[in-house]
Amino acid sequence: MTTQLNNQVASALTLLSIPEYEQNIAENPRDVSNYWYLGLALLLEGREEEAQITWMTPLLEFGEEESESWLQELTEILLHSAQEQEANSNNKLAWVIRQHIEEFIPDDINNLLKIIELNTDLNIEDLETNINQLVETISQLTETPVFDENLLVKVIEKLVHLDPVTPPPFVDHLLEKFIIHLSTSDTIIPLLKGKAEAYYRFSQSYMSIYFAKVALHLDPNNLDCIRKIVAPLQRLGSDYTKESIDWVKKYLALAQKPIDQINGYHYLLDALLTSCASWEKAVQAYQAYKLYLSNVVNSKSDDESLVQLLSIGAFLLYMEDNPRENRLIRNGLAALSQQVLWKSFPENINTYQKRFQSHRPALSERPLRIGYLSECFRTHSVGFLAWWLLKYHDPQQFDIYLYSLKENIYDPHQQAYKNEFGERYHQECLSMVAMADKINADEIDILVDLDSLTSYGGCAILALKPAPIQISWLGYDGTGFPTVDYFMADHYVLPESAQDYYTEKIWRLPENYIGIDGFTIGTPTLTRESLDIPEDGIIYFSSQTGLKRNPQNIRLQLQILKQVPNSYFLLKSHRTNYQDLQDFIAPIAEAEGVDLKQLRFLPSAPLDTEHRANLAIADVVLDTYPYNGATTTLETLWMGIPIVTRVGEQFAARNSYTMMMNVGVTEGIAWSDEEYVEWGVRLGKDEKLRQEIVWKLRKSRQTSPLWNGKKFAREMEKAYLQMWQIYFSGDVYCSSSSCQSLNPGYPDSDNKVFM
Repeated sequence: MTTQLNNQVASALTLLSIPEYEQNIAENPRDVSNYWYLGLALLLEGREEEAQITWMTPLLEFGEEESESWLQELTEILLHSAQEQEANSNNKLAWVIRQHIEEFIPDDINNLLKIIELNTDLNIEDLETNINQLVETISQLTETPVFDENLLVKVIEKLVHLDPVTPPPFVDHLLEKFIIHLSTSDTIIPLLKGKAEAYYRFSQSYMSIYFAKVALHLDPNNLDCIRKIVAPLQRLGSDYTKESIDWVKKYLALAQKPIDQINGYHYLLDALLTSCASWEKAVQAYQAYKLYLSNVVNSKSDDESLVQLLSIGAFLLYMEDNPRENRLIRNGLAALSQQVLWKSFPENINTYQKRFQSHRPALSERPLRIGYLSECFRTHSVGFLAWWLLKYHDPQQFDIYLYSLKENIYDPHQQAYKNEFGERYHQECLSMVAMADKINADEIDILVDLDSLTSYGGCAILALKPAPIQISWLGYDGTGFPTVDYFMADHYVLPESAQDYYTEKIWRLPENYIGIDGFTIGTPTLTRESLDIPEDGIIYFSSQTGLKRNPQNIRLQLQILKQVPNSYFLLKSHRTNYQDLQDFIAPIAEAEGVDLKQLRFLPSAPLDTEHRANLAIADVVLDTYPYNGATTTLETLWMGIPIVTRVGEQFAARNSYTMMMNVGVTEGIAWSDEEYVEWGVRLGKDEKLRQEIVWKLRKSRQTSPLWNGKKFAREMEKAYLQMWQIYFSGDVYCSSSSCQSLNPGYPDSDNKVFM
């Protein structure tokens, strides 16, 4: 043993000195406990050989009749000492002690597991030897082994962490020996699923998948386990998305309830669209998906499983521009799932309501407390765009709180948010009720959700209504919850008739619903030479997720390409393998008579700053429809590049339109497929027009409200103050469907929705 171990003795156990134990033995040699403690004291001083001799002395000299009970007494003392060392983080000492316990009781499964756990922490070279020893021990047992399931999961967790992408083979070998003994357990599957869920929320997808697969091995038909495999696979994207399709098919084959069918088709649509696997199958899946959603809404069911629908409905936006029909479906899903959620947490909701009813602070009493709720206070489009509003808030009038639902300790942007907001930055990744309670305890006046349907946790919190005024802004279309009071928009991003199908009051800002100071630009890595494109070639560009691509939009883009001589089209899709994207587009190009040599398929850039820098190679950016770009459009306009967009009716189909209007550029705004092609061709052929647009865009950096984060913050603050004044005075507003009070919204006893 080393001197380091000797230095740890003082804080180890309350022991007598070695001479004192030796004297006790001399005075009473039959008191075997003195031998045990003397041996332990020697061991803690690093004198292992002497310790072993001391322990063996009574076992050899005093006969075998009591040796079994003596051995038990000795191992209990050693175990107590090992546990105390572990509690004090003296892992090396604990490991040494447990090695000696293993010599006395070689088939103690829990002790062997602890040795492996300590081994992973200490990075001792014989880890695999320890594991093989445990495997052999289990194999030789004739009876069911007794072991701590939580300890086993903890050990597996540490072993998988050694290489989450490809765990060492001995991990599976170890699990195989335990599986048969775990299959009868009532607690292990919830434990494993809990681990999978936690790792998913903490953005550790490989770990999440591993634990979900172990749980599924124990219960092969468990739909929740399959979901916990599918979700992280789809988050990883690319080839993992294609792998998820087989899991989704298994899920759908097992699904019996409508809610399970909905979840299955949701995941199938995600996989098919992201991977560009099969548009025909995606259309079939969407038809089934929408039918199931409509049936659930019409059923008025109060089944508790409907809580899973809190954030369902996103693909209604990707597949068609039909808000008058699809918003009603989403509104119905929101109302049903909210009612179910409320039945589970009546005490929490009652607590929130009491706060709202007890006191409404006037604006003169204290600054308004604004809470921002999101999974995206990190490296994410929403995180980039929200920064400017939060940065420019007036601290004299507003106290700002951030409630983060996703943690990534290595993310520099999340760290920037933490540094900026300090003790008012709150992290809660597992319990949405705990986060809602925190929001209520902080006495938040206005809660602003940034994620909408992209965050299940965020939707759950909105549905619980922990703040008297709740708003949806920025990240997505409205949620449809009766508990959300306002949806932030402007005069372009939603048509005037949109209030007809929104449950939220549409609050239209005077200029634009987003304003930022701009973007950080890196160093470009794309050149015409590297792409084999001539200097006089016209480059069209499209960078969107596979979810936003569809054959009709691609067909129009290729028709533009066909009509513009010497033109090329650069495409890339986040989370999509570029070879899959090429396979998806190639037959459409052939049908349109476009040479594949005009197409370039690009992998995703590793950094967002590099992605923006590479945009500069484009002459014209072609937008998607019915789901436009948002952040990508902002980036394009900031880089001074003309863009062609097709305007629709739904929020997702009008993002580029409102942004272009706010920078003073109407060239490229199309209201039909024919106009889309016409603008694309014209911008490709007319260099002078392109240069005029580039000049407008460059000038807009100094004049447009889109590029003025501080001015936008003032407009949002005016809105917050007006909303609070309306709430404070108890005024009402009336939508076309019903007159609604601006007091907190809750379903009444007749399951009608009022605000």
